Amino acid sequence: MCVCPLCGNEARAVFTAKVLGGRAASYSLCQNCGLLFADQPDWLDEAYRHPIAQIDTGVMRRNVLNALRVTGILTALFSRSARYLDFAGGYGVFTRLMRDIGFDFHWQDKYCANLLAKGFERAPGQEYALVTAMEVLEHVPSPMAFVTAIVEETGCDSLLFSTTLFEGEPPSPDWYYYAFESGQHISFYQRRTLDLMARSLGMHYVHGGDLHLFTRRAVSPFLFRVLASRWGVLAFPFARALLRSRTQRDFEALRQQLIMTAMPASDAEVR
Repeated sequence: MCVCPLCGNEARAVFTAKVLGGRAASYSLCQNCGLLFADQPDWLDEAYRHPIAQIDTGVMRRNVLNALRVTGILTALFSRSARYLDFAGGYGVFTRLMRDIGFDFHWQDKYCANLLAKGFERAPGQEYALVTAMEVLEHVPSPMAFVTAIVEETGCDSLLFSTTLFEGEPPSPDWYYYAFESGQHISFYQRRTLDLMARSLGMHYVHGGDLHLFTRRAVSPFLFRVLASRWGVLAFPFARALLRSRTQRDFEALRQQLIMTAMPASDAEVR
């Protein structure tokens, strides 16, 4: 038996596997909250030499699909003018897509270079109405501490994230989502796991396939499920019509910053 990193209760070992092509890994299931996790994953530094795993061929497709669905969710259930943050935002793909659509999205990631959303990094102390964390929770060794820190640091009342769930006993070791080859997926959730996490934060849990919402707002579970499903992309044209893209505005703002940066100090003071 070992201790669950989420709720602190006993967990039982369920299987072992080889990660990163050879490292031995033990996986345990919490009897209380249902979390399935890698026990003492001491290979993470090696796994994150390349933040985006080589085998993650779906990264662009996933970002585009999520942008379509999240546009409908934010337009219908939140505010078009609020400030949003993409936490652990990778290369900035999702942040840039959401800004191009028209939302005031910002980026934060401790481990990955911001290549596509430069100039829109999170400012220290800045707060957000909602934080997104797409394909992130399966990477963290201490899930409850992770989501608590996001909520406290950003002041958000809603956390929207994606992860693929299982129910009951762990899937067989050939389940693609384990991603043993990359060694980056170490935490796997059930619906009851996420419900416990939300209640611990004083939030409601609303689910829709691989999209999940922790929120203090009154949100229609049915509407969220529809918008989070693949049918939700049908709402995109209607939502997009209510928004004004930030692509040109961002270009002008960033261009002005570059001009001011390159300008001699005396000229900048005159301006």
